[in-house]
Amino acid sequence: MTANPTAKALHEAARLCREAGVALTVTKPLQKVRLSGATRWLTPRKAAIHLSARHKSDDHLWFSLFHEAAHIMLHSKKAAYIREPGGEITPDDAEADEWAADFLIPAPDWRRFVESGAFDAESARRFADEQRIAPGIVAGRLQNERRVTWNRLNELKVKLRWAGEA
Repeated sequence: MTANPTAKALHEAARLCREAGVALTVTKPLQKVRLSGATRWLTPRKAAIHLSARHKSDDHLWFSLFHEAAHIMLHSKKAAYIREPGGEITPDDAEADEWAADFLIPAPDWRRFVESGAFDAESARRFADEQRIAPGIVAGRLQNERRVTWNRLNELKVKLRWAGEA
């Protein structure tokens, strides 16, 4: 799904979430609010995932979606999870991060790719094709794990725009 055009993929993600009893919304981020996603329970059987797409790249969007989904599947319906940028990572947030990373790229496959040491754009694209995911997800994970610098491989990411934006 992540390898499809973002609008189409989000429509499909929203449909799948709805079928599972989860409302999915993507809204423009509020100014000065550094929040990529949030999860809340609307009723004991219905949850909501809210994404802001504040980083405007596909890798952040997909990671945020699956991080929030992990909170729904793995954690308390009563807890609130808000992580300030640079703030302390709770055990539940760490677990959600790991779950999202491994859901997007299974751990054994990621280890094999990392062990190859080939972190150029072509290798990342080839690995993304093998995994049937967007190449930006591979680039973002390499950056997040500091295997490449933040300015490398950004050409693999899809830049997101809001309707009416240039």
